[in-house]
Amino acid sequence: MKRKYAIFFALLLCCTIVLTSCSNPLTSIREFFNKDEQIAEIPEATPSEQESLSEVMAVQPDDARPTVMYYKDYDNLLVPVMRYLPKSELGIAKATLSALVYSMEKAEDLKPTGLIPSLPMGTEILGAVIKENGHAIIDFSKEFLNFTNQKAEELGVKAVVYTLSEFSNVKNVEIRVEGKAIKELPQGTKLTTDMKRDEINLKTAENTGDKLSKVMVYYQKKGAGNYSYFVPVTKLASEKNSAKAALNALLEGPVLESGLMNPFPEGTQCLDVRVKDGVAYVNLSEDVLKLQGNKAAERAAKKAVSLTLGQFKEISKVQLFVNGATVEDTDGIGANEFIDVPVFVNFYE
Repeated sequence: MKRKYAIFFALLLCCTIVLTSCSNPLTSIREFFNKDEQIAEIPEATPSEQESLSEVMAVQPDDARPTVMYYKDYDNLLVPVMRYLPKSELGIAKATLSALVYSMEKAEDLKPTGLIPSLPMGTEILGAVIKENGHAIIDFSKEFLNFTNQKAEELGVKAVVYTLSEFSNVKNVEIRVEGKAIKELPQGTKLTTDMKRDEINLKTAENTGDKLSKVMVYYQKKGAGNYSYFVPVTKLASEKNSAKAALNALLEGPVLESGLMNPFPEGTQCLDVRVKDGVAYVNLSEDVLKLQGNKAAERAAKKAVSLTLGQFKEISKVQLFVNGATVEDTDGIGANEFIDVPVFVNFYE
């Protein structure tokens, strides 16, 4: 019996020494037993927590002009980025396309964004003519033919067409190589003499059913660099091309393997869209209120809506309602405000 008491008091003494050596012994014990759980609860970074290229805006330098260029990312998505290009004797069309040509210097410059120049290394722009009818003829050197695969080739052609179409005086594009008209590139991409914007980053669902039209939506993506950015995606809509069809396609979310993020909580629905005097009045279901308290996520959702609706020329502003009403005491989703349709999708300088 004495031996049992001796063991008990020895254990009590050890516990007392351990506990008195800690400033807060109960907290220390809890931390020890909960250590694994605390580590598991650390969240991974999300696109909304990264600095967004959609919110970075540099001051325009002297002797420069804003120009939108289409780079590609590591998942073969084309991404529009507004940059300031210094004025050049080459002319704005040549200078802009030259900025898309791969080089170690340009790749290093773009590295923080996670984007890559779209055209093969060594490509030169031999000529650029924009006719009065909006027909642009671009003559590349033979290096333009050096795309490594068919996807890169397809993206390169679209990058040229979309970049040039950012200029208001360009309606369609013709690509030539060393002065010669080309109908098909080495990797199989077909060319015509009047290429226009069509199906950027097209993502199709497995079951398209009786889809009738194509709309463009915008999703945010966590890039391979330090920034997130918005990506235009062409989707098939089950209704005719309209503002509501576009928002329904947006709320469906992206395909899982795309790496794109749906900025809206699951279950969010577009109840109605009405357009009057340039303003789109959008009524969303109350599921969207799950974003409240997350300012970055709310900004991303508002920008996704305004960018998506900006494809319709009759829309210049957006107002968001929740279940037919504005939300009191908020500057986020449902605030009593008009949201301007953004002029540019992403910025980088």
